[in-house]
Amino acid sequence: MRKLHHFFLMTALASACQLAAAQTFAPTTSEYNWSTTVNQLGMRNIHNQGILGEGVIVAMLDTGLNLANPEFNNNSRILSGYNAVDGSSDVADNLNHGTHTTGILAAPGNGSGMYGVAPQASVLMIKVFNGGTAAASAINRGIDYAAANGARVINLSLGATSPTGDASLRAVAASNNAVMVVAAGNDSASNPNWPSRYARESWTNGTMIVVGAVDGNKRLASFSNKAGDTAQYYLVAPGVNIISAYGTGYAYLTGTSMAAPAVSGAAALITGYWPYLRANQVAAIMLNTADDLGAPGVDAVYGRGMLNVNRALSPIGSYTYRTANGGRTTVSLNTTGVVSTRPSVSTPSAFQGLKTEVFDEYGRNYISHEGAALSGRSVMTLNSVLGRPDRMLDAAEQVLSSGSRLTRLQSRQTEVQQSLRVSAHNQSGEPWNHVQRTDASVVMLRQASGLSLSAGDGGLSGMSLGLMGSSLASRLSGTDSALGNPLLGFAPNHQFAAMALPLGRNWTGRVAAARSKSYDAASGDVNLMELNYENGTQAVNVSAGQLTEQGMLGGYSKRHLGLNQQTGTSGITVSGAWALNANWTLTGAVSRTHTAAPSASGMLMAGTDVRADGYGIGLVRQDNWRADDRLSFTLNAPLRARSGTLTYSVVTGVNEATGDPIYGTHTVNLSPTAREWTAETRYVTRLSTTTSVSAVAALRVHPDHDGNAPSQLALGVRFNQAF
Repeated sequence: MRKLHHFFLMTALASACQLAAAQTFAPTTSEYNWSTTVNQLGMRNIHNQGILGEGVIVAMLDTGLNLANPEFNNNSRILSGYNAVDGSSDVADNLNHGTHTTGILAAPGNGSGMYGVAPQASVLMIKVFNGGTAAASAINRGIDYAAANGARVINLSLGATSPTGDASLRAVAASNNAVMVVAAGNDSASNPNWPSRYARESWTNGTMIVVGAVDGNKRLASFSNKAGDTAQYYLVAPGVNIISAYGTGYAYLTGTSMAAPAVSGAAALITGYWPYLRANQVAAIMLNTADDLGAPGVDAVYGRGMLNVNRALSPIGSYTYRTANGGRTTVSLNTTGVVSTRPSVSTPSAFQGLKTEVFDEYGRNYISHEGAALSGRSVMTLNSVLGRPDRMLDAAEQVLSSGSRLTRLQSRQTEVQQSLRVSAHNQSGEPWNHVQRTDASVVMLRQASGLSLSAGDGGLSGMSLGLMGSSLASRLSGTDSALGNPLLGFAPNHQFAAMALPLGRNWTGRVAAARSKSYDAASGDVNLMELNYENGTQAVNVSAGQLTEQGMLGGYSKRHLGLNQQTGTSGITVSGAWALNANWTLTGAVSRTHTAAPSASGMLMAGTDVRADGYGIGLVRQDNWRADDRLSFTLNAPLRARSGTLTYSVVTGVNEATGDPIYGTHTVNLSPTAREWTAETRYVTRLSTTTSVSAVAALRVHPDHDGNAPSQLALGVRFNQAF
């Protein structure tokens, strides 16, 4: 005969009102505070997410159940029980041990008393005790009945000093359908007793977990049997002074019997959320996510350590993205994150709703809102409008003995920054790639023959290309952001070199190359050919370019979204300037780009070509109130997609019986419904050879091409003092 072991520390508390068990989970704060196991395991947030074990049958092989207890009275989740001693349905609990363990497992959270680890699990009570002992035959019949009636978890808060129940346990283990959770025993022994000792046997197939008891400080209780030779399958859980249902009220009990249903409840939560998992997978998840206690690693006292339900429900190892064509992309959860950005010609809302279900190392499905990472908004700041390079203030020109002119420019380089891009992108540690620079420079050499050379870094190529490389450049200060070839913006913080050759009267040809390094962020290389005409009062520039980009139009992501691949964009910008008189200069530019459809990659199944356009106009007046000051007015509309789509293969759900993915598609339309534009008024003047003042007022309408986004306004004044 097998004896029942537990310690009774407190007489039954007064019974709460006899309320019918609620069918919904709605515990009060006092009920939570009175739920010892739930408290010690930190499970409030888990339950608030609706992870409650619903639909899972847990078989409790125990002394029976008192259905008059307020936690179980009229509780529809208490199934018709079975008496394995006499074959009847009488599961009356004369010892209250089974009532107590069942409360720890599945008390419902009905607004009174306490509640359990899996408050909406279905309980199949199987009475195997006749008085204080259980015969091996009753235990075997009880295990058989549990398996035959759909139990996914079998809790055995019982123990013996010799082998018992192995025949039926073998059958359950072979089916791999039910996790067997067995109390380690209360003998202060170096090894668990039986039947938990079977966990070390190969025939259990990893489906059995042995449970020891710890106190509120996570120290092994003095009475608890240690892990011993079952250490690989041994967990500890709260088992000292645990309050739960008892008789028609409540009581505190202590023992490994109280610890086992905590683990059974956790198994029910995992199984309920992922019903297609096999029993040994559920067991492995709990064992592999335990908090290490005692000696580092698996040890003979605490085994795997303390049950951690939060970690057990979290993804393990990696995320695997599956697609309808059979493709799989696996990303380790330990991989350093990549800051994802959307293509700048689109709008944040374009990617909203892009989500898929991904699978962890155990094949569990989790919803991943991929579009959220691509929905960051950019912000216009004072730094972004006051910090742009101003050629008039930063230029230092020198006439060489040969008659050539050497111009050096130095400037802070900032721009409108996407809020998600403010932190450093570059995981490689390179100091100059994709981080805000405090300096940037350009050097230009113009020979008397008309040949000119320029080079620089920090992304300032636009200061010597296009109209800014013409004789009217000094009159265009303040409008440079509206005039340059926008392809250069997709090579952030680039280094560049350019050469211009005279082609005859009034005509100049120019070639340029810009290069930016590529790591875990969008970057690109740009090759340009330009043709420039000027006659002293008018200038026209045609700039044709080819962008080879790691990313797509400023968009970048992890490989599963397909935005980390190499793409190609061609574009043309036509700009012109007209000196209306000695003070006024009118300028403008129009750009068109064409990006070839990206290749299928990861979740990205197909894409179309992306066509985008942008424009800018400006008016500059010089010598207003001081010699060589500048007052500029600009209206700039950055590149915006006119057409282009990305179609993703997504997993919309899983088959609950098999875990197989259910596939769908999600198409992202890159063409926004609104166009962003920025109107800006800027005034700059030099007060002395070492001081200058800049003032700006800028209004940004439809930021990020989002018609619902509020406008952004920036007003500022900057005083510069050189030392």
